Amino acid sequence: MVRLGLLGFSILFGLIAGTAVADSASAPVGRWITANQQAVIQVSPCGPDICGQIVGLAKADQTPTDWRGQPQCGLTIFQTAPSTDPAGNKIWQGKILDPRNGNIYNAQIAVDAARHLELHGYIGLPIFGQTQTWTPFSGRTLANCHLAAAAAAGQYEG
Repeated sequence: MVRLGLLGFSILFGLIAGTAVADSASAPVGRWITANQQAVIQVSPCGPDICGQIVGLAKADQTPTDWRGQPQCGLTIFQTAPSTDPAGNKIWQGKILDPRNGNIYNAQIAVDAARHLELHGYIGLPIFGQTQTWTPFSGRTLANCHLAAAAAAGQYEG
């Protein structure tokens, strides 16, 4: 009986883990440059969700700080869970943080046919929001969170 319980648990865990891996394969995992080309965000799995962390900043003179006076580099700015929109498309929904002032907004993330990340931030209803298009980033980020010179000049895909 104990064996059957362990076997059942193993099968269930395998199914759950397999689903998580399959979902992360279609997630917008990778490095993205923001619409204003001032930051690179690393999107990675964080449990069943995806999270976005600042890993590169275009300002060469100093590292920008957040609303608390802490460096923005390494700051997690969003966490979103997998979902489906009314048309049946895969999206991620959650919260996004504006590192300049600490405001938190609702967020929806999707990847379009051209492999661009569409991030829609809003308050209340999605109709009261704004969408930014981020492109995949193939440049270099330096250890101090600054973008390499070629990257700052616009080295991105798409």
